[in-house]
Amino acid sequence: MATFIKNELKIRHDFDPKTKRHYDNGVLTVRHCHHYSSLYSQLAIDANETELLKDSASEAFREILSDYYEKNNITAIADKAELACRQFAAMGLGTMKILNINEHSGEVELLSSHTDEGWKKKWGVYDKPINYIGAGYIEAVFEVILDSPPKSFLAEETQSIAMGAETSKFKVIRR
Repeated sequence: MATFIKNELKIRHDFDPKTKRHYDNGVLTVRHCHHYSSLYSQLAIDANETELLKDSASEAFREILSDYYEKNNITAIADKAELACRQFAAMGLGTMKILNINEHSGEVELLSSHTDEGWKKKWGVYDKPINYIGAGYIEAVFEVILDSPPKSFLAEETQSIAMGAETSKFKVIRR
């Protein structure tokens, strides 16, 4: 079982050989691959379904985060924020830093993003942000940390590694 020791993220990984499914701390989880995520990001852009991709990511990550905080009795905002950043890295999504979080807004920076890096390797620099998965994760983080219902926050990528920036930045506002 997962244990919380001074902001240390503990993940128990289980694989069900019958269903071929992965579980982290008892929650169904899909392991990340930056080439795969950049491909389905491109497919979402082509189909004009980027909101669907972001909403799906938000819903999935909300369950993972809220379940972890509840099972480990994590209540302090600073602890939840730090663990959310560690979970982002543990899932293979990159390196996230929450610069500011409050009940109305916030700002998040991705020091690295595997989706953006995969994109650049496949297609090079792009003319607009592509990290809808990261935006969905960030929306879930704000909603779970601030005990808000789904779709309470909007994360908008204002600077993007896929566009050639050194880091990605997201502005977060309450809807």
